[in-house]
Amino acid sequence: MNWLYYQLNLYKMNTAEYWIQHLKLKPHPEGGFFREIYRSNVETDQKNLPHGYEGARRLSTSIYYLLRSGDISRFHRLRSDEIWYYHYGSMVKIILIDQQGHKHSKLLGPRPERAEQPQVIVPAGTVFGAEITEKNSFGLYGCMVTPGFEFDDFEVFSKEDLIQAYPKHADIIEKFG
Repeated sequence: MNWLYYQLNLYKMNTAEYWIQHLKLKPHPEGGFFREIYRSNVETDQKNLPHGYEGARRLSTSIYYLLRSGDISRFHRLRSDEIWYYHYGSMVKIILIDQQGHKHSKLLGPRPERAEQPQVIVPAGTVFGAEITEKNSFGLYGCMVTPGFEFDDFEVFSKEDLIQAYPKHADIIEKFG
């Protein structure tokens, strides 16, 4: 009986719906699903933050983030650094356009022999998006932002604005914009 119970639970764990339900994830404005799980109790004043922040910020925040095949994390930008952590499921491809306009990608996943990394750092001010490249799958990740995330520090762009800013990347912007 225990073996059958284990097998059924293992099967359920291999669905995005299982994780969305059990971790109480909600739709994220950029795409995918999320839930904040940590917000530092320590706050720093605006005077201690780099230029551009309005008001105080928590030292860090952390979320669960889930993407399914066919979902995308639309291109967006944060004022803070963000570190992505691999937890479970498929590898995710993170596409970045740095402040100099150079495009590159990083693979977040459990297999370093395939150039995947268990942690990926997205520097502040980088435009980025993400997708699951494996069909019929999903991935569960963690994202920590420091200084802590506030929606005031979050920008989602129109395709037109991104293409105007980065015309040589119009093909990828069409997909993630």
